[in-house]
This record gives sequence, C-alpha cells and structure tokens, in this order.
Amino acid sequence: MKKNAKWKIVLNLILLLVILGIMFYFIQNSMRDIFRELKETQLKVLVSVLFLGLLHQFFEGCGIKETVHGFSPNFTIFDGMMTSFYSAFYRIITFGAGTLLAELAFYKKKGIKISHGIGASALHMIAYKTAIVTYAVLNLILYFSLLLVQRPRLISLIIIGILLTLLLIISLVILSLSLNLQVGVLLFCNRFVHNQQLRNHIDRANLQINALHEAMQTVFKNKMTILKIYLFNLLKVGAWYAIPYICLQEETDHLNFFLTFALISFTLVLSGIIPSPAGIGSFDFVYLFMFQPLTGTVNTVSSLLLYRFASFVLPFLLGFLVFLTERRKAIRQELEEAP
Repeated sequence: MKKNAKWKIVLNLILLLVILGIMFYFIQNSMRDIFRELKETQLKVLVSVLFLGLLHQFFEGCGIKETVHGFSPNFTIFDGMMTSFYSAFYRIITFGAGTLLAELAFYKKKGIKISHGIGASALHMIAYKTAIVTYAVLNLILYFSLLLVQRPRLISLIIIGILLTLLLIISLVILSLSLNLQVGVLLFCNRFVHNQQLRNHIDRANLQINALHEAMQTVFKNKMTILKIYLFNLLKVGAWYAIPYICLQEETDHLNFFLTFALISFTLVLSGIIPSPAGIGSFDFVYLFMFQPLTGTVNTVSSLLLYRFASFVLPFLLGFLVFLTERRKAIRQELEEAP
C-alpha cells in the first residue's frame, strides 16, 4: 500500500509537469496574440468582456445544475461552473479528445453514475445546439430582407447550417430516447453478428444505451426542468453573442447591437458546416467573413481575439485552477498514505 502511494505521488507529479508543458506550448503559440490584444484593450472594454465571459459561465452552471438535479439533488450552480471549467481545461489539454471524459469524471466525483452523466452530457449538448438554432432562426427572419439585398448567397448557407444543426439535435434525441431504435439494433445484431467477442462489446454498449435512455427519461419527465435548461442556454449563449458589439461599438459609430448579435449567431451555425481554408479555424474564418465588411480588418481581428479570450482562454485558465486544486488534494492524500 505504501509502495503504491509512492508511485501515485510520482505519477501525479509527472502528470502535472506534462500538463504544465502543454500549457506552456498553448500559451506560447495559440494564446500569445490573445494576451497581446488584452494589453492593448481599453480597461472598460476588457472588464465588460470579462464580465460577459463570467456571466456565460454562471448561466452554464445554472443549466448544468438543472440538468443533473434529478441524479444529484445537492449539485449546486457552483458545481456546474466547476464542471464547465474542468471540461474546458481538458478540452485544450487533450486537443478535444478528453472533453466528455473530463465532464463525466467531475460528475462521478459528485456521486453521479457514468450512465447518468452521459445522459446529462447529451442533454447539455442538445440544449446548447437548440439555443444556437433559436437565435439563428429568429435573426434570419429579422434580417432576411437585408441579407437578400446585400448577401443573398449567405441565406442558403445559413439555412443549410440551421438544418444540419437541427439534424444533429434530432439524432441526439432519437438516440437518447428511442427504444424502437435500440430494439432494432439488437435484432440486427442477433441475426447478422455471430462473432462472440463482438457480441460481448455490443451487449456492453447496449447496457450503457439502456442506462442512457433511463437517464434521459428521468430528465424529460419534468417539463419545467426542460424549459429552465433551455432558457439558461439561451442566456448563456446570449452573453457571448453580446461580446462583438462591446468590442466594436467605440470603433464603429454606425454599429447596431442587434445586427452584431445576428452576425455572431450566423457565425456559430455556419462555422460547423464550412471547412477551414489554409489551416484557419472555421469559426475564425466565418467570423472574419461576417464582420470584416462591416468593421474593417483590424477591428474585426481585435474583436475576434477578445471573443476568443472570453470563450476559450478564460474558461481554460479557470479550469486550470480547478485542476490544480484537484491535484493538490490527490497529492496530499497520497503523502498521508506514504511512509
């Protein structure tokens, strides 16, 4: 036991050093321009962006709390925010691969079963995508005539983006709730899959799908909970959508809040369907495409970097603090077990 404790301490220290190395790499490469922009930003703009970034995380915490309330009644808004920070940190450290695992791991620490955590994550994604589609549809209706005159080709792209996002939402709901689909997959496997090892994997997956179905049914029983989750996601997305206007209003006199709100809502639905050219991230490319004709290249890039700070860097840095707290507790416990 004592020997194992020593090895755990060593492994935790190695893990900490590796993650610090990855963080240094990201700060030197992906985040350098963002931090440079922060230095050149007016204090009131920076405070406003910081406030909207934290407001987003607060509403995120509210939404997560409502999502897992049926599985863990003592789960708080603060716990929900910590879940978001923790996931954001591992999203960057693992290049996106460990986001879901980090979210499930945090749920597990709060006494939520893995299957229930998967259900909560699925509903979390559904609510987020639904909020994005809601804003995109409303803004498309509001600015349809303007788009028809100035950017008619954009209308079809926005509609395609909305439809594809809706398709993703519907697919997630069907996979989460449909017993008929699950039975169909089982009947197909019983008839055509004869390899015993593969059948064992399918049986284990079926048990997880069963648990996921149970978890989603628990959440969907309460219509008021669903409404709260949806509204909190509208609020959290809206907090980020207000950032471009805050960043650009003083540099562009004719700028309209609702227009910038519409442009960023279109950016979110389009960035998922447009491939990224020349290695530029799809979101960055669409953002520049949307705002550059309105505000110019310099101002658009500046606002993009500040938006990235609020949506990308800020939750990552807060997640690093959560990670350090977790590692500190783990190392302290292992030191107590060591001779």
